Amino acid sequence: YGFFNISRTEAICIDPQQRICLELACKAIDGTILNPGDEFSFNKIVGERTPEKGYQPAIVYQTGGKSEAEAGGGICQVATTVFNAVYEAGYPIERRNNHSLYIASYPEGRDAAIAYPDIDLVWRNDTESDVLLRMSYTNSSVSATLYGVDPGYEVTTVYGEWEEGEPYRTVVRKDPDYPIGTEFIESSGANGRSITIVRTVKDRNGNIIQEKEFHSNYQPKNEVKVQGSAEPSSERE
Repeated sequence: YGFFNISRTEAICIDPQQRICLELACKAIDGTILNPGDEFSFNKIVGERTPEKGYQPAIVYQTGGKSEAEAGGGICQVATTVFNAVYEAGYPIERRNNHSLYIASYPEGRDAAIAYPDIDLVWRNDTESDVLLRMSYTNSSVSATLYGVDPGYEVTTVYGEWEEGEPYRTVVRKDPDYPIGTEFIESSGANGRSITIVRTVKDRNGNIIQEKEFHSNYQPKNEVKVQGSAEPSSERE
């Protein structure tokens, strides 16, 4: 059998802190070799994302769309890129979780969230040869490439219909920088939604060797409405 390489590139949106985190995660993963039967665990290989390791506080999204800065924010972009390379290569994916919010830039139902130590991405080399994983990145993208002996897998995906989930709520934020009576939408809301996709993997003889559902349930993103709270007497000259 011949050799193969499968590469996946995802466009990314990062601030300077996220870029540092992304580079550290890519460097930790780059060059990983999985022997036959080995499992890849993102959290085990990258480890805990701490300031001592150089990880910077960067934005992550919480329930309802609230954003907070945490060390290692943004490296889910690395996990999602690895996930999609592995997905298209046909290797068994043992653990994968979707993000709390839907991210339209990724293929439907094919994002991968990461949080140390509980939320992990785990896949397995079920072939008879080693697999090499290489990572690379630019200012606007991250790439994952798998190298190995071609197992002859054929991968197909059936995408289900989107289902409506929990409706979004409107959250009011009082802002003393604006006078009473001022009101505007700071960020729009989006209802929750869910989707199920089915990946089928066949061997070179056309036999089905894997068939797995990947279910993604995304929470609503709250609408944020700003209302001014400054009294007329407190307005600046």
